[in-house]
Amino acid sequence: MKQSQNGKIKAVIFDLGNVLIYFDAVKAAKRFAEEANVPLERVWAHFFISRIEKMYTRGRITTREFYEHSRRAFQSDIDFKKFSWLWNDIFRENRGIQPVLKRLSRRYPLYLISNTNELHFNHVRKKFPQVFKHFRRAFPSHRLGHRKPDPRVYWKVLRTIGLKPEQTIFVDDMPKFIKAAKKVGMEGIQFRSNRQLATDLRRLGLEL
Repeated sequence: MKQSQNGKIKAVIFDLGNVLIYFDAVKAAKRFAEEANVPLERVWAHFFISRIEKMYTRGRITTREFYEHSRRAFQSDIDFKKFSWLWNDIFRENRGIQPVLKRLSRRYPLYLISNTNELHFNHVRKKFPQVFKHFRRAFPSHRLGHRKPDPRVYWKVLRTIGLKPEQTIFVDDMPKFIKAAKKVGMEGIQFRSNRQLATDLRRLGLEL
């Protein structure tokens, strides 16, 4: 196992979206655009890059407030049940990563950090229990109160799990989030494929 300056790697921390579970946000945006009869670009801006979206993923507004705000924004009479289905029906499991998680979890505690929201997080926990069973704890942004790449995300998690940055490896598909993790002293792996992930973990000295 790789020896770092202040000790061995003692935990692996994973991102969720497009690492463990793939998602297609465009699918949701298109469905909402059709439902509300508004341009796709307007839906995308509201749901995925707006101030409201950032507030929701930081837990600053509730799910009900997010729903009501969206309904008003598009002047839609969509009910909450259908809204939730449109919002959540975008995920599929990365089944090929299961062998890696299974082997890793036998030797190292695994944790999750994800920029997500209450509706999505509750949905994927119920839909993909076979993924979450490998992890000791998950840290979604709506509970942390911050989003990657804010360094407070990484430090809050590290303090909670009781480890130093150099004792952890962070796996994410987004280069800017890996860069932020490395700035606080964590090892980082950018996820591109399941095979590449296994190779990079072994390169860092982990036993699989």
